[in-house]
Amino acid sequence: MTEYRLPIFYRYRILWHFLFWVVVFVVYWLTYAGYQDRYYEEFIMNLNLLPARMIGTYTLIYLILPLATEKKKFVTFSILVLIHAIFYGFLIYLSYYISNPYPEFYDFHKQPIFNFPKILTKAISDYTLPLTATAIIIFKKWYADELKNKKLSEEKMTAELNFLKSQVHPHFLFNTLNNLYALTLIKSDKTSDIVLKLSDLLDYMIYKSNDEFVPLKKELEILGSYIELEKMRYNERLDFKYEISGEADSYEIAPLILLPFIENCFKHGASNDRSKPSINILIQIEPLFLSLLAINSIPPKDSKDDPEIIGVGLANVKRRLELIYPNQHDLVINQEDKVFNVKLKIFWKK
Repeated sequence: MTEYRLPIFYRYRILWHFLFWVVVFVVYWLTYAGYQDRYYEEFIMNLNLLPARMIGTYTLIYLILPLATEKKKFVTFSILVLIHAIFYGFLIYLSYYISNPYPEFYDFHKQPIFNFPKILTKAISDYTLPLTATAIIIFKKWYADELKNKKLSEEKMTAELNFLKSQVHPHFLFNTLNNLYALTLIKSDKTSDIVLKLSDLLDYMIYKSNDEFVPLKKELEILGSYIELEKMRYNERLDFKYEISGEADSYEIAPLILLPFIENCFKHGASNDRSKPSINILIQIEPLFLSLLAINSIPPKDSKDDPEIIGVGLANVKRRLELIYPNQHDLVINQEDKVFNVKLKIFWKK
């Protein structure tokens, strides 16, 4: 799993705060200086106002805002915002009143210190700054939560996929060992070939299929090896057709995503059919998608053999398809009296 890191605007916190206040100072300074053409005077004035603006902003985002974002006390938050706005307006007005270095331009000293209309005016005109900072904090929190939820969702999906894939190995191994055991009982000459092919298949499953996607050509080779393993059991009793059309060289596919459908044909079809079982598998490789048609005969419904047709393998692979190819696959499974068929279409990842 790759190391997870927050975006850059969540790191270097002190630097971002410093840049924020530099931008705020420059915007206020150039805006007011441009109106009155007094750049030096407005530079000094906005420098004097900066502490008040910082105090008002940080008290809002760190003392009052958590009431809404963390404790969900929205009524208390709203009341405190109104009180804070008046407090902020008074703080700004007081900064003008006390630190005004140019009385010839500003007449604050001629007015009472508790001039409520002036305080309210400053609260309304300057409160956009704390509100802007609050909007930034809310957005950062929302975005961080989205990233966290996305990360948790990805980790959950990865864990589920790993679990489902891990079930493929023992499920396949159990079936193949059963086949191997049956051949050893009759002392078949095919036993050594089965052991060799089984070894190659397990090597691929355990060590070479851990990537999210693998070359389609390699996956088809594994399917061919598995089919050869199964065909050894049936000799001429099995009516088997297997066809691949199209070029596989330039495509990738999720590993072991096709095998359960092929395996199901043998386990729940041919192995339960004591007469003349048949399996027909067609894989078509198109520029936009891959299609799989798997048809196998099944015993009559009144047979005493195992009636389970959709086993653990198909249930797992259906879930894997939902996770790996959401809205990028079509799967239709039908069961009739004597035939079970699977139609799968997987659209290539772009």
